[in-house]
Formats: sequence, C-alpha cells, structure tokens
Amino acid sequence: MTDIDTPVVIIGAGPVGLATALVLGRHGVRSVVCEQYGGINPHPRAHVVNTRSMELFRAWGIADAVRADAVDPAQAGTILWKQTLAGEPLGRIDFADGTQNSLTQRAHASAEQLASCAQDRVQQHLLDAVLAQGAAAVHYDTTVVEVTDHGDAVDVTLDGAGGRQILRTRYVVAADGAVGSTRDKLGIAMEGSPVLGHQLNIYFHADLSPWMRQDPALLVWLINDTSPGVLIGMDGARRWTFQRSFDPAVESPQDYPPERCAQIIRDAVGTTELDVDIRSVGSWTLTARTAETYRSGRVLLVGDAAHQFPPTGGLGMNSGLADADNLGWKLAAVLGGRASDALLDSYERERRPIAVENARHSMLNAIKMAEVGIGPETAAIAARLAGPDPAVAAAERRRIAEAVPRQRPHFDALNQEIGYVYGAARQVFGVGGPPPSATDYTPTAVPGARLPHAWVERDGERVSTHDLLGPGFTLITGPKGTGWADSLAEPCPESGEDSGAQPAKPGEPGEPGEPAETWEGMVQRTVVIGRDVTSPDGRCPELLGIGADGALLVRPDGHIAWHSTGGSTPASALADLLRGAERPAQ
Repeated sequence: MTDIDTPVVIIGAGPVGLATALVLGRHGVRSVVCEQYGGINPHPRAHVVNTRSMELFRAWGIADAVRADAVDPAQAGTILWKQTLAGEPLGRIDFADGTQNSLTQRAHASAEQLASCAQDRVQQHLLDAVLAQGAAAVHYDTTVVEVTDHGDAVDVTLDGAGGRQILRTRYVVAADGAVGSTRDKLGIAMEGSPVLGHQLNIYFHADLSPWMRQDPALLVWLINDTSPGVLIGMDGARRWTFQRSFDPAVESPQDYPPERCAQIIRDAVGTTELDVDIRSVGSWTLTARTAETYRSGRVLLVGDAAHQFPPTGGLGMNSGLADADNLGWKLAAVLGGRASDALLDSYERERRPIAVENARHSMLNAIKMAEVGIGPETAAIAARLAGPDPAVAAAERRRIAEAVPRQRPHFDALNQEIGYVYGAARQVFGVGGPPPSATDYTPTAVPGARLPHAWVERDGERVSTHDLLGPGFTLITGPKGTGWADSLAEPCPESGEDSGAQPAKPGEPGEPGEPAETWEGMVQRTVVIGRDVTSPDGRCPELLGIGADGALLVRPDGHIAWHSTGGSTPASALADLLRGAERPAQ
C-alpha cells in the first residue's frame, strides 16, 4: 500500500472547496484544503442562496447562521427597474405578488426558503463549521504548484509558509474556480458559449436609506446614459455592490480608482451628495461554459472549475454546493471500502447535465434581459427614456413595464433549484428534448429525484422529511414495511474480486483494514412511518408513494437511490449502487 499523508486534498477554500471538506468530514474523511490567498475574500460576489442550498445548510447545521446574515426577506423579494435609484420605478417584480399556484408550490416545497446572503458571510460560516468539525486542515497562503497522478495515489506539491512540500493523497478535488490553473494543467477543455461581455464589480459602503426606506429592493437595475448597471444590496443596509459593463481591451479594474468609482455610484443613485466608501473593485467574464469532463484520473473538478454561468439566475455558487454534496459522499464510500472507484464516474454523469441545463437557463435569462434595457441595447433605451420627446419616453416606459413581468423566471425558478432528477435528467436535457420548466415544480419520489419535503412529527416535534436524513443512507418505509429494515441485517452480498474497493477500518476512511460484514453504518437509520414518525396532514406517504408496505432508500445527498416498486431488497440495491455495477438513478 502507498503511504498516504491525507485521503483528500482540496485545492481552493472558496464556498465549494469548504463545502467539500465539510461533507467529507461528516463521513469521517480527513482532508487538507489549500488556498493561495491569505483568507476569505471580503469582496462579496455571489449572494443568492437558493432553496436547495439552504436545505444543504440546514443539514450541515449552518442554515440559522446564514439566515441571520441574510437580507430581510421583505427587501429580498423585490426587484426594481429605474433610471437612477432616486427616480421613479419603471417596473418591478415582487415575489409576494406571484400566482397563487407559485406561492403554494414554494410554501409546500421545502422547510427552507431562498435567501440572499453575501458570499463572504456564507464562506465564513462554512469555514467556522469546517474548523469546528476538526476533520480538515485549512491552509491559507498555500499555492498548489503541481499535481502528479501516479494511478494509485497523487502527489500534490505545495508552496506555503513552511516552504515547499509534497503531500501524497488518494484523491484531489479542484475547487480553484473559473481562473484556477488545475483544469488547464490537466488538459480539460471547456465547451459552451463564447465570451459575451465583461463586468466591473464595485464593492462599497454607503447609506442608501433615503432612497431605499420607502421602496426597499434587493436588486435595482438602472437604465441611464451616465452610469447604467445593477445595484445589489449585500446586507440591506450599508454593504452594496454595483455592476456595470466595461471593455478589458481598453481598460482594467486598475483604471477605476476610488474617486472615479465613488462618482459612478453617485451618478447611479442620482445625487451629488453621497458619502461613498469604496472597498474594492473586481471584474468577471460573462460566459456559459462547462468542462468537457469532470474527472482526470484521481483529480475531480467542482464548482466554477467545472462550470461557469452568467449570474442571471444565481446558479453558480449554488450548483457548486450541490457538486460538493454529490461528490463528498461518493469519495467517502470509495475511501471507506464500501464502493469501487467506478462510483466516482457517476459524479460527472449526474452533475454535468445539471450544469449544462443551468448554463442554458442562465444564458436565456441574460438574453431576455435585453428587452428591459440590460444588455447591448442599454444606451439606445436610455436615450429614449431621457430624450426630448415626452411621447417617446412615455412609450418606452410602458414597453419596459409590460416586459418586466416576463423576467420573473429569472428570479423565481423553483424547479430549477430543486426539481432536477439524476438519470432522467440526461434524457430531459438531451439534444432534441424539450427544456424543463424553470418555475413549475412537482414533487416526485422517483429514483434520482431529491426526496420530497413533507412535515412529519417525531417525538412531539414537527420536522421535515429532510431532517430524518443523515450522512449515511436512510431507509424510509410505510407502516407495514418493517420487513425491509430486517433485510439490512443480512450479510453483505459478495463484493467480487474485481470490485476495486479499498477496504477501510471502521471510523478511519482511507486507511487499510477489514471490510464491514453487515450493512450497519452504510444505512445509518431506518424510519418507519407510523412508528418512528407520524404524518398529521397525511401528505408524507402520498408524496413518497410507498404505500403501507413499500419503502425507499435515500442517499446521503438527499436523492432517492431506490424505490420499492421492484423485487430487490434494499441490501442488494445498495450493493449494486455502491459497486458501480449499474449507474445510479437510471
């Protein structure tokens, strides 16, 4: 056996890298996280934490902390279009004004709701959880110089405070973002759209309450000929970002000193009197690309290293968090000797189609925003709005007001957040297949789908079906389904000589030892409806579709692995799944 310093090395300590470490730690897998910068970037970039991510945070124990740092929902549910912040609204979208059907869908779909929390705050809560967990070492000011895959192990060459060193590991997770070098060094190409533009992101502190107090909003899209862009509230009070187009062929962020940026903000607000504290200036590229493969040997890509979307839809960070949750339990199963290395191939099969669809959705949102003045026609629309002919200006205002409601799927896309189905997704999102609805979500309990949420009662407490899950597999049965649970006490089916599994000592994933002789520890818990929990409103058995004597097996990432519509037992289904003998969620 090759001597291993740590089972997993993670390159990048952004939200996705830290989430990967946290998920691995929940399964008892140690990791080392290497970050080239000195700490969390205080410049907030992403801010949308969608419903699925909040469900993950709930499982990881940080949802309350993220919610406490999020923008007040009363403000976060409003999107405005104006000429300047001081001007009158051209149009608006309020989540609370949705159709009764959409409001009902959101109310019943999850125990959590979409939130807006600045990425640096999200990242801090993830870091706190990782450090409290104690399974990962996080090294800042540490650059990964080289990754050498030997087939049975990987050498990772680091430059850090202690000088140059080499760590030997089983697997490497590249979470070093869109501009990270790991993907390129592996020779993995990106496919998708060409570059559509470049954006400047100005992070500043200012008191905008004189304009926000009466009509609070999370996003304000500003259409004018002096300082067009979008104003985003990062805390609903003093922390803001302003994004506008710029041309890197003729300028760079260094051409935007604080004085110039402060004037840009004042022009966007529509005032000459405003104290603006410019904190930082960054840039990003508007594109939609997906890595051709998510894996090269023992190196796997997650987050922006694997996919990049326009921010129109807020799916970038959220997709990466789901990547981490999907990959983490599979790495733990392989390192723990409960599955062959082939299981890791299912990570790309499941997550890449979702990324392709999220890229499509985000790109359509970006294109559609042109009709409301955001895009290549901004200058022309701004000129009509501010022109000398009142009739032309009034007609343009009416046109924008009529077009704004059509942008709702950009901001309120519940099915895009939680409705994706592994396995079936490859057919739905395939060439020639109809695109799925971004908004209309219908809970389904088929293999590959996220476990539907329903409120149940456990020990006198109202909890979600998601609260019944844990790091291991969970078997949920109907009232007469105790026989399913008994099958899990059977000995493991023979694994076969060619399984490729690395046996692990219980509690020490990645270390040599003896394989388990039963399914104990793999299926962490069994929940019998009517015995362990009750469903006061009767929705749970109906949503899960298991009847009185049926059952379903839920994976550690909350997606359904198996349903009791066939003749197999949970034990044999789990054995097939973990060995990679069949594709998960076919």
